[in-house]
Amino acid sequence: MTGNRIKLIFLILILIVAILGSQASVLAANPEFRLEIDSLNPQKGMSTNLILSMVNAQGARLLSIEGLENFEILNSGQSTSTHVINGDITHQSDIRYVIMPKNAGQFTLQGTVEYKGTQYRTNKITVNVRESENIDEGEVEDLFIKTIVSDDEIYSGQKVVLSYELYSRYNIEDYGFLDNVEIDGFIISEMPRDELKANYVYIGDKKYVKYEVKQMYLSPIKTGTYTIPEYNFQVNISTGGFFSSSQPYYLRTESRELTVKSLPQTNKPADFSGIVGNLEIESEYSRKELPYGDSLTLRVTASGNVDLSLLDKVVKDGIPGFSVFETEKDIEESVVDNKYLARKEYEIILVPEKSGDIEIDPIYISYFDTESESYKQAQIPGTTVTVTGEAPVVQTQQSKGDSAIEKVKIDQIGYIPKNEGYLTIQLKKEYIYISLVILVILSLIAISVFIILKGKKKEDRKLWDMYKRINNSKDEKEIYSIFNDMIKYRFNISLKASSKDAIKTGLGQHEITGTVLEIMDYMETDKNQPNKDINYLKDSIKKIYKVLQRA
Repeated sequence: MTGNRIKLIFLILILIVAILGSQASVLAANPEFRLEIDSLNPQKGMSTNLILSMVNAQGARLLSIEGLENFEILNSGQSTSTHVINGDITHQSDIRYVIMPKNAGQFTLQGTVEYKGTQYRTNKITVNVRESENIDEGEVEDLFIKTIVSDDEIYSGQKVVLSYELYSRYNIEDYGFLDNVEIDGFIISEMPRDELKANYVYIGDKKYVKYEVKQMYLSPIKTGTYTIPEYNFQVNISTGGFFSSSQPYYLRTESRELTVKSLPQTNKPADFSGIVGNLEIESEYSRKELPYGDSLTLRVTASGNVDLSLLDKVVKDGIPGFSVFETEKDIEESVVDNKYLARKEYEIILVPEKSGDIEIDPIYISYFDTESESYKQAQIPGTTVTVTGEAPVVQTQQSKGDSAIEKVKIDQIGYIPKNEGYLTIQLKKEYIYISLVILVILSLIAISVFIILKGKKKEDRKLWDMYKRINNSKDEKEIYSIFNDMIKYRFNISLKASSKDAIKTGLGQHEITGTVLEIMDYMETDKNQPNKDINYLKDSIKKIYKVLQRA
């Protein structure tokens, strides 16, 4: 009797499992496909998450998502999960996208999935993309990035600051650009990351941490209107988990336009070296009275929003009455209120060449003032220096008085050598003197040749160092900048600060003139020309380098 009861209970359990299994299989036979997005009103330049879920459709394949072409896919991934609730088994596969709108406007998203030979359509999603908002107006997001350009219009030779600032109300673990920051028409110098700052700011009544994520000095190499592109930016936000996990969030910077204008040729000073901006000069003489044989120092500090690398020498034509020895310190570059600022110190040692009062005339440095849009001159005031003591005078000794001169006349000298084993040669004194003079002249020529060759070897070594840097570089702008230094080193003329006519005059009839002008044309015009690329640029510079080596 007991055995029959056990069998009955066992049969009932089998029946229950069969019923539940049949229900689960029925549930699995009803596939579902849906499309979801985090925000239906995203802002241009900010990312959002898009998820396509395939429920109870194992083996289903996504064919397409209509409208996804209006968004940039920053990241994608797929996950699968299985859930059992009250005996119901649910299989779900999610395809996740991190997307960013390309433009503002209204867009419709709908997915198409193939499952067991049949195509299914997901629900439709209508997304309204807003333009990027000004952070000074209305509500702002909890995470955004700003693109800041110190000036929208600059002159050739003027530096501009490009800054990117990240504002966040979250705890951030890390951040960085997903793209290489490259801007056509400019040489880029980045500020070291350890010099960038972070601080708290308030926007309205909200508290943010502002990060300076990148700051760059842009030096234009040609005139025209240029676009600073949009760049993708990733921020890893801490989720506060036990293992300090983070979630990536994606932003996009704003594009900006920058116009580079050419300098006016009217009233351009002959000594203009290409300095553009607001130049300020401070100077001081260490003393104005000194004894002969001592020296005084003229200390000069140049500052302003100008490229001080173009001011390599303060005293160019010497100072009458003094021997001049000039030294300079490295340029200090900084950003103040999102504006470029440079500072450089010079020391000019003056050694008097005579005694008395020596007048030093004012020294003028020409520059182009961007505020008044005119050429101006910064002045180092002159002064009068009093040199005490007398300079030593070289005197020629002359015999004075009535000293008697005794003349001795020798008619004949007899000489009998004591050592007959030696050969004695008698030469006229004038022949010996002539031989000595010739020997001295030959020695001086040999020493001069040695010094010239040694100096030329050093000079060639410096030229070789610049050419080696050109060969190792893969950036056209950097190559052109080094090439400009090479021409400036040999001919004392800057390709960036001079017109083509001035360059022709400076190079004269030199055989490299044509090639130099071709390189300038290449850098200043569209480079999408047949057979002209970075290799063309290097080959042209190689020809010039070989000519300079022979010179």
